[in-house]
Amino acid sequence: MDKSTKILITINAVLIVALGILYFVLFSDSKAERGQKYKKMTTTTSVQEKDLYNTSSDSGELQDMLILTFGQETPKFAVYLLRPDIESQPLIFQSRPMRPASMIKMFVLAKVMQDAKDGKLSLDELITITADNIVGGAGSIAGEGVNAKVSIRKAAELMTIESDNTATNILIDRVGMENINQYLKANGYNDTIVNHKMMLQKGETNLSSAADLGKLFTRIYEHTCVDEFYDQLMISYLLKQQDRDCFPAALPYWNIAHKTGEVDNLYDDGGIFYGAKGDFILVIMNDNYESRGETIEKMKKVASQIANDFIN
Repeated sequence: MDKSTKILITINAVLIVALGILYFVLFSDSKAERGQKYKKMTTTTSVQEKDLYNTSSDSGELQDMLILTFGQETPKFAVYLLRPDIESQPLIFQSRPMRPASMIKMFVLAKVMQDAKDGKLSLDELITITADNIVGGAGSIAGEGVNAKVSIRKAAELMTIESDNTATNILIDRVGMENINQYLKANGYNDTIVNHKMMLQKGETNLSSAADLGKLFTRIYEHTCVDEFYDQLMISYLLKQQDRDCFPAALPYWNIAHKTGEVDNLYDDGGIFYGAKGDFILVIMNDNYESRGETIEKMKKVASQIANDFIN
């Protein structure tokens, strides 16, 4: 080996070592800056790490993203995220009992399907629309009029895709509110209770949580909520959801089987996302927001970032 070749090899070796040291310095600084940024955000928004649970390797990045996106409104949000191809346990962010608005209808739907499987009712059974169950708000069944008959199948479908309040009320009467609450307890939905029918609240409000709703959507996705037939039937309803202001607007090329909930100063969206890169289950709840438009935009941004940056 001649002298010039030895010199060239030595120079290359020195360059490699120098680049390695430079990479280490830059990487360390970047990580430290991210840590300081996360600490600053959590201090500003009063979000503590004990509220965040996840087994995936990128949970820290996900937490940073959520807090950065939600900003000062962070304490008002709750999130459930599960990526079945990546983790076995979900990320649960600030989940606690909250008003679910029309998201409570998901548990009514699940109970109806369970009763159908158990032979307690038939989806083709006709039920009567009574005067005390006709309410305003979303849905078209009220237009059928008092004493009209509709099938349980139609009522369940319209309760889901139109968020039909009257359909929900006649289904609650058919399966029984007490029976629904027994079903919730038996299946581990510990934050959820049905205290009143739609738009007929007289006492305590209905309650649920991002964790309970995420658990329900996950079971439907895995076909362990009722069984493959009834879970797939629920998915078929959810895919036809008419409220498309949030998740479908954010990811128009994804198939999203979802349900929304909305009353004054409250907006929720949650469901199953089917995509070419992989699937995920996402629930985002916000109670007592300051701006409906800003809340939906933040929720859309979270869904987009998960789909684009956190799905393999």
